[in-house]
Amino acid sequence: MFKEESSAKHPANRSQVDALVLGRASEPVALAALASTQFMADQPGSSLEWNAATGSPAWIQGRLSKSKRGTANEISRSFLLDNPAVLGVTAEDVEELKEIDSFDWGGLQFIRHQQCHQGLPVIGASVLVAVDTNKQVKLVTSGLQANLSVQSEEKMISPKEARQIARNDLGEDLELRGAITQRIVLFPTPEGHVEAHQVTIPADNPLGSWNYFISTASGEILDSFNDMKFHSYFFAPRARVYPENPEETPLTTVMLRNINSPYKKLTGLYCKVINEDAPPAEAGRDYRFAFEPDNTHFDECQVYYAVEKAYQYFNELGFRGFKVNNPYGKVNGGQIVANVHVGSKFDNAYYDPSTGQIYFGDGSYPSSPDGLRDLAKEVDVVVHEFTHAVIDEYHPQMFGSEGLALHEGYADYFACSLFGDPDMGEYVVPTSEKDGMIRNCDNDIRYSETSTEPHDRGRAWAGACWHLRKAVGKEVADFMIFGSMLVLSSATPTFKYAKDMLLAIDQNWCGSEYRSIIKRIFEVERGIPA
Repeated sequence: MFKEESSAKHPANRSQVDALVLGRASEPVALAALASTQFMADQPGSSLEWNAATGSPAWIQGRLSKSKRGTANEISRSFLLDNPAVLGVTAEDVEELKEIDSFDWGGLQFIRHQQCHQGLPVIGASVLVAVDTNKQVKLVTSGLQANLSVQSEEKMISPKEARQIARNDLGEDLELRGAITQRIVLFPTPEGHVEAHQVTIPADNPLGSWNYFISTASGEILDSFNDMKFHSYFFAPRARVYPENPEETPLTTVMLRNINSPYKKLTGLYCKVINEDAPPAEAGRDYRFAFEPDNTHFDECQVYYAVEKAYQYFNELGFRGFKVNNPYGKVNGGQIVANVHVGSKFDNAYYDPSTGQIYFGDGSYPSSPDGLRDLAKEVDVVVHEFTHAVIDEYHPQMFGSEGLALHEGYADYFACSLFGDPDMGEYVVPTSEKDGMIRNCDNDIRYSETSTEPHDRGRAWAGACWHLRKAVGKEVADFMIFGSMLVLSSATPTFKYAKDMLLAIDQNWCGSEYRSIIKRIFEVERGIPA
């Protein structure tokens, strides 16, 4: 999620190192001043510019070396070993340089070396050496730290503690979008370089790639900043939505991902939204889709958000996208269309195999006491219909009473598993008139207790899958259940067949580790034939 407050203004965006580096002026260090004077005299036509922040040369250019045999990497290393004093460092400092990159540009080969001290990388300190086709060094640019001073302090803060310090600083609403990484580095302070944990946190809320430098001795946050590169601070399309539904989650400002440039309409890599009651929603100048829940365009934002959530979820499970059997997706790069405000007070939502699109009615409640509320505002309803489209991508025209029941059971399970909530449709069903939900996956319904109506019989399959999830965890259950759906090879699969495919996935990918659990839940407890 993405707060309304710009990440640029987030208190975690300290960027204190700017004041340290830009505000510091140094005279050329004596070693570099003396050595460079002689070096320049020996290299006619060359030129040098000093780095005021480091006291060593910022760059040297010209014909800086004689032609030598060897690769550009070897020539670069040789030059640095021969001329450490020119760059304000010692031979020992050069020995610790680590080659980290190389590239060709403008007819030169560039080799970049990271400065290290006692094995630790020095933040912001490297040297780039360019070698021409004649095997001569032509340009050196440097950020090497001369006379590196490192404060010696005993380590007290563990990597785990450093991660928690950074997470706490970003706030309780932190939502990750990837794995946290970290390493120990040397970070500059006014008193000299100190050892610090560099912790990098990729986050959706607050949006950014947050870098923290935390003292290994005290746990003090030395600096932190957002390393994400924006077109502008406000370019990310955003909208206010209900992360699950209006009853369980408050309105929250989120980033709408993968929207096509120029980021003004709700069409993107994975989803296009159509409003049957109005022209397409358009974002304002600040790339916000700023609509209140009673505005016709709100549901467009809500469904776009939900479809993106569902698509990413299934992508992580190995979904190939709507590219082969979906009539819309296969000619539109795998994109799916979601339609909102379908019909007039329409009490349903559905996936249409003939169009490859999903549809959401407004519901007829409260004008009809037995009706439903707006189905677009319930994320698990959107995910349920999306799952039907996923199944149809692999198994078009799967039918038969049990085939259709499996369709519903799989759709119920994945809609609930995404958020870890077994209740589906809590918002769309008015609690005062009905049971407060459409269906519940955490049930004990046996196969023999259901009718042949697909939604009714599907409850037994969804319930068995949910209890498998409770037994083995979300990650394992989602993997095996999705796999069992993929390998179905009958247009009219039975519950027994689907259960056997689950056992096959377990045998081939999990070494039959969960065989006894699957057989107990699906055969003994649910009565699905062995």
